[in-house]
Amino acid sequence: MIKTPNGEITALAVISLMLLFALILKNVFLYLSIFYITPIRSSIINDMRTRMFKKILALPIGYFNDQKKGDIMSRLTNDLGEVESSIVNLLETIFREPVTILLFLIYMIILSPQLTLFLILFLPFSGLIIGSIGRSLKKQSTRVQEKLGSILSTIDETLGGIRIIKGFNAEKKQYKKFVTQNDELFIIKNKANRRRDLASPVSEVLGVTAIVCVLWFGGRLVLRTSFLDPGDFIAYIVIFSQVIQPLKSLSAAAYNIRKGSASVESIEHLINEDVSIKEVAHPIKMEEFTSNIEFRNVSFSYEDKMVLEDINLIIEKGKTIALVGSSGAGKSTLVDLVPRFHDVVKGELLIDGINIKEYSLESLRNQMGIVTQEAILFNDTIANNISLGMDDACP
Repeated sequence: MIKTPNGEITALAVISLMLLFALILKNVFLYLSIFYITPIRSSIINDMRTRMFKKILALPIGYFNDQKKGDIMSRLTNDLGEVESSIVNLLETIFREPVTILLFLIYMIILSPQLTLFLILFLPFSGLIIGSIGRSLKKQSTRVQEKLGSILSTIDETLGGIRIIKGFNAEKKQYKKFVTQNDELFIIKNKANRRRDLASPVSEVLGVTAIVCVLWFGGRLVLRTSFLDPGDFIAYIVIFSQVIQPLKSLSAAAYNIRKGSASVESIEHLINEDVSIKEVAHPIKMEEFTSNIEFRNVSFSYEDKMVLEDINLIIEKGKTIALVGSSGAGKSTLVDLVPRFHDVVKGELLIDGINIKEYSLESLRNQMGIVTQEAILFNDTIANNISLGMDDACP
């Protein structure tokens, strides 16, 4: 029977415990990283969604006349989801992998500066290939967002006008429109996904190519020169193989960031949209309506199309006024000027002798009641629909 020295048994026990401790330590820090980065990731998306919704409420009515509802809904849902999946979820990779690569790179330089220099000269070539594919991916992603916005607009129009569609037997026409848009989205998404899926195989091929180049160049250093020891060369190959996975992760992150940047631009375009209806520095609080509403040489246009021109009208308090005219004559536009859904282009609109731009928007609209042509009910209780806009809403 062979007896094992106690020293070797002790060493084996120490190594086993060290491995166990290292594994536990790795998982503890992995959990802590996820524990702290998840709220950050969720907070970014939450803040972006809040800012977008706040901006939507602040934008004038004219903005929504020019924009498709589906495009706005797509930015609030699909674009935000794209940002979360393609950019925000990569925070851990972006913070972790560069540190890992840097530590390995330092050790590789210590082992062989010449071989590391050769490798560094090879990396820009890889980055050029990845960058070219990433740029085309961004273009495809932009087209996907635009087409999805069109589909959402079609769905919104169909749901809102279902009575008209059925009344005019337009179901087949609307269905054909939707199918065409959906098929176009299918084709565009396939192109975008194929380019995105190139990330892994391209980085894999580039990684293997780099290993082959390192083996060839490093082998020459070992066989023909004294710059590199065979043992160091083997250690170098082992270390370099550990760098490949972080490089692949960064490569995939670069693809996803390119893909998500189109959504970021779409979101930024909404957030940075100019709010044309603004209050003066120190607005007047309108306590009550006492006298009249006066349109004084009022003109208004939608971009280059003049809708109202030199309107002069005085509406006394207590009077009932009816505006009669053909569709598109400007009746609704004239009324929309009073609560400042639009601002006059020329002339003045006065209430009780004061230009409405001098009043605060909240106090001005508090004096008005608006009944639209179509009844609009929010998905809420009857009490909350009745008390909409009141300070003390019913529970």
